[in-house]
Amino acid sequence: MILRVVKMELVEKKIELFELFMKNLKDEKLKQDGCLHHDIFSDKENSSIYFSYTIWATDKHLKKYKKTELFKEVTRTIRTFCVHDPLAWTVENVFNSPYDDEI
Repeated sequence: MILRVVKMELVEKKIELFELFMKNLKDEKLKQDGCLHHDIFSDKENSSIYFSYTIWATDKHLKKYKKTELFKEVTRTIRTFCVHDPLAWTVENVFNSPYDDEI
């Protein structure tokens, strides 16, 4: 199992648009092959910092998604909401994934 975490610092006046965009994106992202979960979190101490939290069945699924037009559109759009380029981490489950046997 692969977890993709993206930290975004948003322009204050664009937060509402960002939230709407991400809400509309959720269903589309979950339709992607291998996408098991997608959520957005906001920082409790800084209202302009958000985190995208997406779980992928495998690294292969994440890499395939990163080649899609949806990914390119999402990346382009999110950058318009951000103060800086988003920071991203791809991390792997330390323990066995329940999905390992399916692949």
